[in-house]
Amino acid sequence: MGDKTLFFNEWLSLKIKDGWYTYCHEERCDGKIVAILVYTTTADGKGIAKILGRYEGNPLRKDKLTLCSITGGKEKGLTLIETAILELHEEAGYDVIEDELEYLGMVEPYKAADTQVHLYAYNATGKEDERETKSKGDGSKGEEGAYCDWITINQAYESTDSVLHSLIARYHRKCEKDFDEWLSQGVVK
Repeated sequence: MGDKTLFFNEWLSLKIKDGWYTYCHEERCDGKIVAILVYTTTADGKGIAKILGRYEGNPLRKDKLTLCSITGGKEKGLTLIETAILELHEEAGYDVIEDELEYLGMVEPYKAADTQVHLYAYNATGKEDERETKSKGDGSKGEEGAYCDWITINQAYESTDSVLHSLIARYHRKCEKDFDEWLSQGVVK
């Protein structure tokens, strides 16, 4: 027996599972979202120097522009990585190819929804000025006045966006794994 739909529109549905657990499903993207961490590294290449932060309006926050991650819902007919490439262009002004994105895994940011956020990273070190600074966004009302700007890691940590925090945590964990592997192989002493 499938989950029962309590409410439905083109953007989301409210469903009930097993007759008692109510959750939200994002119809517009079939519950799949991409998020991209755009960063530059420190001079020694061992850490994050800057992050490209996204500032967007949010009606729940009185349309005040708030710092968030670069995200977008999976587009019909596109793979997740193709969606990430599209979002990176629309929201940050970068034109990249698949090989330039690194997959950092998937998170499910809240248990009241079945949304899966697929995390990617893009190293823009030396390419900071190669992006279109007036990125167009997707033309939706939510992206009116939105922009990207380089921020520090501390500014990112102060954000209330849990997806941005997940991106940073996954990036740091990946770096630790690389370091542990290099250490075990004698590459780093």
